[in-house]
Amino acid sequence: MGLMHQHRTADRPDATDLIDVAWRTHAPAALRFATAVVGPVDAHDVTTAAFLRVTRHPNWVDVEHFDRYLIRAVRNEAQNLYRQRRRRWQRDLLAVRPEVTTDALPDVDLLRAVASLSVQQRSVVFLAYWHDMTEAEIAETLDVARSTIHRTLARARIALRKALA
Repeated sequence: MGLMHQHRTADRPDATDLIDVAWRTHAPAALRFATAVVGPVDAHDVTTAAFLRVTRHPNWVDVEHFDRYLIRAVRNEAQNLYRQRRRRWQRDLLAVRPEVTTDALPDVDLLRAVASLSVQQRSVVFLAYWHDMTEAEIAETLDVARSTIHRTLARARIALRKALA
């Protein structure tokens, strides 16, 4: 059932009221997800951008599972943020090109290992281990095939094992 049907009053609520209800209802979970995916510094910006992008569409109130839809939008915004930063970093690195590169491996802890995963891998790891969701539930939430979730989680585990070894 869409958000409009869940929060119907005697009169038809105006768009501002619906947006306010949607934000108060779904933002905390989306913000927790964004914090796990992009970190606490960028989480609010990513969540807000995703929420504004979603509610800009005229039929957003008819989305059946708005919470899942918003999680997918947050994941997409996180990917956009990382793409943008990666392009900027590549431009900056090309500008300063050091002659000698030293790859000193610092002590790797769990947070650094998780941070090194892709946005998709971090999303799946967060939902699997912090929310105790099954692969099927994660697939439904992120709107991807269960086999994709299984493969992504397996690759994330391999990457974490290597980083923590």
